[in-house]
Amino acid sequence: MVLHDRMRKWGQRPRRGDVGARLDVWVGGGAIRSLLSKGFVAVSFIGIVLAFYHASLEHAFTTNTFAVHYAAYASFFGLPYWVFGVTWFPFIFAVGMWSTKLGRVELNNELVILLTVGNVVTAYFWYLDIIIVKAFTLTYIALYVTNYILTALVVIQHRSADVMQGYVYGTVTGAIIGLLFGPYGVAVCGIGGGIFGAIRNYVMPKEASPRVSRIQV
Repeated sequence: MVLHDRMRKWGQRPRRGDVGARLDVWVGGGAIRSLLSKGFVAVSFIGIVLAFYHASLEHAFTTNTFAVHYAAYASFFGLPYWVFGVTWFPFIFAVGMWSTKLGRVELNNELVILLTVGNVVTAYFWYLDIIIVKAFTLTYIALYVTNYILTALVVIQHRSADVMQGYVYGTVTGAIIGLLFGPYGVAVCGIGGGIFGAIRNYVMPKEASPRVSRIQV
């Protein structure tokens, strides 16, 4: 009887609300959460590979870094830019492994704050590549995009939170506005818009809908 009832329910044409609920359960289910966590660890490892590859292109392992005088736009406080890649991505990899218990639990939502710091740094690198040097390579772009993908995985994991929704809305809106100013505008306005949207929703969270309020009463 129980089996028959279950089969009858699944055989019914689901209502629109039911579809949305099932989709939310599917995306937010344990298997998907674990998959996102493992994906985060895997992508951060790819970032390590890309960072060391970039360092090798800069002859980082065949020259004395402290004996080389880098150009003004090739270093930051005397440190060549490849140093940031080979320290940032191993750090993110370690934090991801620790916070997800080797990819077994969901991503911590505070990771988006840490990754946003990296996104802000990439905005400066975009400025150097597009505005100042007027040259960039696929390796540079791959490193930047890797950090953006890591950010997206955390946002997807906690997509129902007001802050994350503000982050997405701000990023998309900012990127669209940035189209008026070219590729650099897309990068900067998108990153800045995401930060603004997240802060706005954190300071002014959405009010509960009237339906929810009536149910609570």
